[in-house]
Amino acid sequence: MAANARITTAAIFVIVVSPVFASSAEATVVDAGRPQCCSSIAPEMPPATHYGATMYRKSDQLNHSEFSLSTPADPSASVEDLLAEVERLEQQEGPMSSGLARPLADLGYAYLTRNRSSEAIRYLQRSIHLARVSEGLYAPSQEEMLEQLIAAYISQGNFMAADEQQTYLFRVKSFQREHPGNPQRLEATLRYANWMRVAYLGDLDRERYPRLVGLNDLYEEAIEELEEAEGKNSPDLLPYLQGRIELSYLISVYPGEQETGFRADARQPTDFELASDAQLRFWRIRDHNFRYGLEALEQKEEILQANPESRPEEHAAARLALADWYQWHRRYAKAIRLYEEVWDIMVDEENAQAWLQQKFSIPLELPRTDVFKPGQVPLGTLNTAEISMDFTVSRHGEAKDIKILTEVTDKDMQSAITRAYHYLRNMRFRPSLDNGEVVATPHIERNYQIRY
Repeated sequence: MAANARITTAAIFVIVVSPVFASSAEATVVDAGRPQCCSSIAPEMPPATHYGATMYRKSDQLNHSEFSLSTPADPSASVEDLLAEVERLEQQEGPMSSGLARPLADLGYAYLTRNRSSEAIRYLQRSIHLARVSEGLYAPSQEEMLEQLIAAYISQGNFMAADEQQTYLFRVKSFQREHPGNPQRLEATLRYANWMRVAYLGDLDRERYPRLVGLNDLYEEAIEELEEAEGKNSPDLLPYLQGRIELSYLISVYPGEQETGFRADARQPTDFELASDAQLRFWRIRDHNFRYGLEALEQKEEILQANPESRPEEHAAARLALADWYQWHRRYAKAIRLYEEVWDIMVDEENAQAWLQQKFSIPLELPRTDVFKPGQVPLGTLNTAEISMDFTVSRHGEAKDIKILTEVTDKDMQSAITRAYHYLRNMRFRPSLDNGEVVATPHIERNYQIRY
């Protein structure tokens, strides 16, 4: 394993840059620890900045989206009345009475509204147990109880326990609604996938790649079932294909496994190590990730083309997502051609001006999804900062001529500026278009929030 380790914290070489500041304070941007393109020994491009995680703009509407796990449940009565009701039922019918499940659950909800999560967990666990005993392992009556139990665990910061209950909740919901085209099954899948995503971003697991394999299986199983039942051009496939595309973005920047202060790639083991089935499958997924993402994007286009009711905006959006995928992977010639095709698709439509203005008037950070946005599981970063920068976005969607506008006040701010410089330099942008032609955009001034 050590032979395959790539120590990311070691400084490879140092470049000192003198950026232009808005104030008289001086600072340097030190390039330490990131691989530079292109070394003759290891011609490796720097990884793309995870827009939405390590760096984001508050002014970007993309960062305003929310995907809550559950809404707080309202208890049917006060804690005192519910405790009396539970005591009465226990005396009359015994502690395993099926009639206790509801008041115990309400008691858990009542404690949760009072931010007393330990009591809430105790009563919710008991109500779930009684529901399973009386109604079966996958009784639908326990869905709300499980959602509130997860909320209680999250409020305590016990994300591992919440993760276990998320998995069980998905099984319960899927058992009742087996067909992936079922709207409730779709919602359950997307919610579970979102949890899997934020757990991965938050480094919840000792090994990270099995979470990505699990996400792949989640989407792949639903896609295969739908294709078998409804065909490859079923519109019901679209949300699952979108999930598969977002997974491809995650895999494209997979950093390796965290071990004793450095990241080690999940590469093929040495002779005395045996690869698990999950490792073998992950290597296959990772090695062919660009193609898998591309296939999902192309299938979305094919579905829209086969549907006579699809609108020009949908066709243009699908082609735009395809262009972004090429741009993300630095395949600029193909990306530019596709961006210009998107313009041609929309230019003669009734609402063309507003649509094209929204998509192409200014360079936009990629990816244009919230795939890297953290959720209920924190990222583990300790510091945040807001950095203002002026820069040019080239026709290839790269930040050039970066100038730092934020005043340097102390060493912490200098460190934040250095990171922000590197994050911006490695950002992928969708470039602007002017009258259907991809153009460079100079003197963009933006405020970025960074986490590190």
